[in-house]
Formats: sequence, C-alpha cells, structure tokens
Amino acid sequence: MTIFNSIKSGFLKNPSFRRMFFSFPFRLIMLDLKKNQLLLVFWLIFFGMITHNVAIRYGLSYLFLGPEYFDRISFLSYFIVGFSCGGFIMAYNIASFIKNAFRFPFLASLRYPFLKYCINNFIIPVVFILLYCFQIYIFLRGENIMSTGKIFLMIFSFLSGIGLLLIMSFTYFFRANKDIFKLYGIQQSEDRPIKNTKKAITGERNPRLIKESRDWYVETYLSNPFKIRLVRSVQHYKKEMLKDVIRRNHHSAFIFQMISIVTLLGLGFFGETKAFEIPASASIFLLFTMFIMLFSSFYRWWRSWSTAVFIMFLFAFNYLHTIDYLSIENHAYGLNYNTEKADYSYDNFKKNDKRFDWYEQDVQQTLAILNKWKAKNTFLDEPLKKPKLVFINTSGGGLRSSLWTFYTMQYADSLLDGKLMSQIQLITGSSGGMIGAAYIRELYLEKQKQKIKSYYGPEYLDNISKDILNPIAFRIATTEWLFPMQSFMVDGKKYPKDRGYSMEQKLEENTNNIFDKRLSDYQMPEANAYIPMMIFSPSIVNDGRKLIISPQHVSYVTQNSRAEKVAYNKLFDAVEYLRFFEKQDAPKTLFSSVLRMSATFPYISPVVSLPSNPRIEILDAGLRDNYGLETTLRFIKAFNDWIAENTSGIVIIQIRDKHKNVPIEENPSQTWSQALGRPMDSFYGNLFEIQDYNQNQQVQMADLWCKTKIEFIDLQLRNDKHDRISLSWHLTNKEKKKVLQSLDLPENQQAIKRIVELLK
Repeated sequence: MTIFNSIKSGFLKNPSFRRMFFSFPFRLIMLDLKKNQLLLVFWLIFFGMITHNVAIRYGLSYLFLGPEYFDRISFLSYFIVGFSCGGFIMAYNIASFIKNAFRFPFLASLRYPFLKYCINNFIIPVVFILLYCFQIYIFLRGENIMSTGKIFLMIFSFLSGIGLLLIMSFTYFFRANKDIFKLYGIQQSEDRPIKNTKKAITGERNPRLIKESRDWYVETYLSNPFKIRLVRSVQHYKKEMLKDVIRRNHHSAFIFQMISIVTLLGLGFFGETKAFEIPASASIFLLFTMFIMLFSSFYRWWRSWSTAVFIMFLFAFNYLHTIDYLSIENHAYGLNYNTEKADYSYDNFKKNDKRFDWYEQDVQQTLAILNKWKAKNTFLDEPLKKPKLVFINTSGGGLRSSLWTFYTMQYADSLLDGKLMSQIQLITGSSGGMIGAAYIRELYLEKQKQKIKSYYGPEYLDNISKDILNPIAFRIATTEWLFPMQSFMVDGKKYPKDRGYSMEQKLEENTNNIFDKRLSDYQMPEANAYIPMMIFSPSIVNDGRKLIISPQHVSYVTQNSRAEKVAYNKLFDAVEYLRFFEKQDAPKTLFSSVLRMSATFPYISPVVSLPSNPRIEILDAGLRDNYGLETTLRFIKAFNDWIAENTSGIVIIQIRDKHKNVPIEENPSQTWSQALGRPMDSFYGNLFEIQDYNQNQQVQMADLWCKTKIEFIDLQLRNDKHDRISLSWHLTNKEKKKVLQSLDLPENQQAIKRIVELLK
C-alpha cells in the first residue's frame, strides 16, 4: 500500500496528470466504476448493440443503425431514435445526479447545479453519440441506398432528435432550478477561471479546495463545454444550506422522472395509432429509460436499501401477475376461455387413441380431398398420365423465411403457369416459412375467386417483407412490462391487447387484411382442393408434444403407426387442436392467431396459453419439427396405398433458411468462460442440425415402407455465418436483396429446373 501511495503521489505531482485526475468529469467516471455499475451495464449493452457485439444473430444492431418508420428509413425515423436516445441520456444524468450529487458539495454553490453536473458528466454519452454516428455512416454506405450527402442528413436528424430532447428537459430544469443564490438570497460572485499556475494544479494545500468525509475531492470543473474553472470553497456555507439545495434539486429531478414515466405509460394507449409505430430501437431506448428512472426513484427514497427494496418490489410485482385480473397470459383470439377447460391428461389421451372411428372417418374425408386434387390435376388430353403429389416443407427463421418461402414458391409457380400451386397437396413447417406459404396460398385463392389478376407482382414481395417488429417493441416498452391496460372483443369474448395482438395487427396491415379469417374459413376451400392443405404443428411447452392445427380433422398425423410386431409402452406425442378444444370453439380461432402460435419466437411474441386443465402453453413449431417433415411422412404413410395407385411419385420441396450441410466449426483455443458455456451453446446451437440428422434417418426408413418413389428437392437460402441474415421480424434493404439473390445460386437454379422438369 505504501508503494502504491508513493506511485500515486508521484503521478499527482505531474501538473497535467493532476489536472486530469481531479477534474470533475474524470471523478464522475471513477465514481461510476466504483459505485454505479448498473448504469455502466446499460451503457455497455447499448455500445454492444450499435457495434454488432450483442445479439448479432438477431440483427439487433440493424434496428439502431437503419431504423424504419412508416416502413422506410427516413429523416423522421432517425429523428425519433435520436429523441429516444436523448431521453436515455437524460435518464442516465438524472439517476447519476440523484445518486452522486451529495458527494460534491460545491455543486450547491453553482448557478444551475444540475446543468453543470450534466455538462461534466459528458464523457460516456458523447463517446456513445460519436460512435453511433460513425456506425450509422458505415451502415448506410454498406446498404448503398442513399448518397453521402443524404447520409449526413440522416446523422444530422439523429443529432437533432437528441438536441431537442435535451433542450426540452433543460427548459424544465431551468424553471425548476433551485440554487443557493435563489433560495437564500446570496449574491453570486464570479467564478474564477483556472490559471496555468503551479499553485493551482500542484499538491499544495489550497484553502479554496476542500475535502470532507464522503466527499470526492475535485479541483476543476467545466462551467460550460469550453471553459474550465476552479472549484470554489464552500466551507463558509452552512452544511444544512448545501444539503437543502441538493435535496431540492433531487426533488425537481424526481418530479421530472414521474412525469416521464407517466408519459411513457400513457403512450401505450396509442399503440394502434400508425404514427406511434416508432422504430424498434426507439422503443428499446424507452424501455431502458424506464428501468433507469424506476431504479433511481427507489434510490431517492431508500438510499442504501434501494437495491434490497427494488428486489422485493420485483418479487411482489411478479406475484401480482398471478392474479387473474392482472395476468399477462396471452390468448389465441377467438378461442373461448370462459367455458369448461379441456382435459389435458394421459387418461384422455388413451381414451381418444381408442377412437378408431375418428381415425377412419378422418382418412375417408382426406381421401375425398385427394380424389378432388387428382381430378384437378388430371387433364383431358392426357387422362392416363398420373400427376406428381407435391409437399412443401418450409423452415422457420422469422421474416427472412417468410420472404424466402414466398419468393421461391412464387417464382417456381410462375415458371409453371400456376401448376405448382395446383399440385401442392400439403404444406407443413414452422414460424416465418409458414407465414410466407400461407400468404401465397391465400393469394392463389384470391386469384381463383377473380379478386386479383395475378399473384406474381413485386408488391406482394414487398408486403411479406415489411417490418413486424416496431409495434411489438413499442408495446413491450410502454405497457406490457407492467399490466395489460387495454382489451378488445372477438365474438363477445374479451382478450388483452399485448405484443401478440400487435404482431397480428401488423401482419394483417402488411398483407392488406388478407388473413382476416377464422380457421374454419379454410375448411371448404381445402376440402374442395381449391388450395393446398396446411397443417401447423406448434410445440407444447409443458411436455414437448405437438399441437396439430388444421381446419380438417387429421387424427392420422397425431398417432404413431399401430405396431403389429412390437409390444411397447406407447407415447402420445401429438394432440389434435380441432377436437381437443372443440368445446372451446376451436374452429372460430382467428387464422392470424394460428400463424402466431406456429411462429412464437421466445420473448418477442408471447407464449400462448390455451384453455385446458392443466393449462398448456404453446411455442414455436421449430422446437420439435422445423420443416414439418415428420408430419409429411405420417401423411404419406396414412395414404400410402392411394398415393401408389393414383400418382406418379412424390416430390417434397424443402425450403430451407440455411444450408443442410453446415460448415464444420473449428474448435479454437477457448477462454475459461467460453469453455464453460460451450456445452450448452453447442446443444442449442445445433438444435436444427440434430433434427436434420434424425429426419435423415426417418427418410431412410421410409424407403422400407413407402410404395412410391420420393424425390427431395432443396431450395437453400444463402445464409453464411460471417454474412448472416438476421433471425428477426425486421430485415434491412441489403438483407432483403440477399434473400432474393439467393435464388440465383447454381444449386437453387438447378433445383428450380428439376421442379419444372417433374411437374411440366
């Protein structure tokens, strides 16, 4: 310790080092490092976001660097993000002031104490803003969507948003200013500027420079961004006067916090107004601003007990959500939650498994669909030619999969003059891929009804690739973290407005309300083979089973094959939605809710609770079967004989959001933390590859029982690890182009050529 003190004393004798070490800005940074680590964590997260170091797989940085407002990057979108960023900076300054101001008594002797504090607390915010602007420039240059002049205009807009928020905030604080001169009528004397003298900056005791218990020693401060002044002595003021000044400024800051929190909560009531669909990055700034303000408010009242009290508040807040009225359960809209709950038990599974009449009835109904499909695809000039039976297996992957699935199906169908959509019998898969497939299926139906002339227009590609994330993020930032404050009605049944509701509304808006239907509305179009069947298979969180959702009764894909030669304890691995929730009005479920259940991306779209006893919750279909291949093979096995007799073979088109043969990952030298986390990272990171391996074995086994030739054709998105397309409900312009250009890859062109050969 003596050696350390000696080294420190030596450094402090250096005038330049001493000036820097005892300057107010530097002391505030040291104080944050020592006592305010939570504030620094927030900053580290934001630094990581804008530099592609946090959640890069999900494209989080692109939300900040290329924000969209009204579905486009604009002057206004950057202004809104800048305004929200300014709010976060102000929240940081207020929280820091409330926690730290009492350690610097000289503040009470200054005109506008809070303003002077903010000026000196500039280092982290200014570094962040400069880095942010640089990253915006690099991003927009890479996107190649605007000139250099326009890029600087976007940066200026971002800075203008920050500036306006700060001006508005300081206007309040100027009016609410409480300094020692105003409170006690003391006449202000001019602050002395720092002089470049040895006496002012060496270790000699200066009566103007004081150090009290718990106070942090400061020699100089910034009176404005360009002027350094010496700290004036406050020993001649009574301590009670100084404390009163700081306390009154705390009170003004607290009132500002409360106004801000109430304003943010109030914004949640305008979540459905188009103008309030602000960029997702702005909503993230708002959410973090709320967290900082809440915590600093607790600190104002509880001081050293604030952390413990805040934790107890979180426990109590968590308990409140168990109350039905305050519950944050998400529902499938149209389903009846106010009636008898479905019995989710092994006894019920066994009872339903013995309903052989269900199985036979469902098979006969689907055989009728298959016969109509055959009639539609048998031509008078070639009555003996048997058609190919086509299945679509499409993967999850957020908006990239929606766009990729829609584009590949649209392109292949255009080459075949509509014959692809005609010959598809069944579409299975998960998440975004199923949304893209459902969109082109709906357009195909609209074309048959002569409501549209064609579904090959580029406007449909634009629709399916529009942002869905902005309203979801806004709902999370303003109201959903608290309690559901609004509700809406469907068939006289009440449902909370949450981020699930926002997702469905945005999807409807993007697609011109084309999904404004019930599950039952697709029963007749599928039964008459006007459109392909779609079977959704989201996963049940409670036990990993599948929930099989279809407008048709399809019990034949919920049951394992009846074993004749093997005696074993049978597992029930799937539940048929339509029958299981028959008493809860399953057919009336909104189709947008069905799409959402299949695409429940954790934390972004909420887990859906269903009216059963015990209550079951639904997660993304990709958890069990990302491509829907298991469902496809069960369908083929159930109709093995019919397929062999009435078709010339099976074509399974897998639309994948990444290559099947993934590059072998190198195993470089690891840090201790990397080695610790690698087993779990490897397990979850390879989840879909493991599914591929298991399904590869199922395909090989199908060769033993299938009576018809099956040909697999892969359409694979170019999605390299070092140039990855975001797994998100938001895509940048460059990412959209990359999705579309993936069809030009030689292997994809060869796959398209093969599809045309098989179906023409």
